[in-house]
Amino acid sequence: MTNPQVALIRARSASLLRLVTGLAAVLWVLLLFEQFSAAGLRVVAHGNAAAWRALAAQGVAAIPDVLFLLALDGVRRALAEFARGQLYAPTMTRMLDRVGVLLATAALIGVFVVPGLQRAVGAGPGYWIAFDVSGLVLGALGLLLTVIARVFGRAAALEAELDEIF
Repeated sequence: MTNPQVALIRARSASLLRLVTGLAAVLWVLLLFEQFSAAGLRVVAHGNAAAWRALAAQGVAAIPDVLFLLALDGVRRALAEFARGQLYAPTMTRMLDRVGVLLATAALIGVFVVPGLQRAVGAGPGYWIAFDVSGLVLGALGLLLTVIARVFGRAAALEAELDEIF
């Protein structure tokens, strides 16, 4: 890649890094307020078992969201590396693998684990699996990202091997 192209990628990555960092901060605050404010206030006001169960159910429901936000942090870290000029395989491989695992895990936990855990704390939604097409598709895309990361890693290893030969 020529230097103007690298400079453009670095500049765009720096701009996107600022945007994603701000977005992540706003989403973390909104997650805390949206998931825990009402249940937390009930615990403070009443402190009974039902209030604590509601808070526990909200905590369980927040697990996938926390993992999704950690995946966004993986994107933010990759953008930071791109902004510093590290544009090649190790950065891409780490980012794709980390984001893929987090997306797949969050989606699968949201569909298959959260309803059961909510039932276990006594605040279940009445079903065992939350059939969510978007969650299942997101999980599949996360798994695909991990495969692509391995392809990038293998390509980097082959490139290094060829560089040694020539």
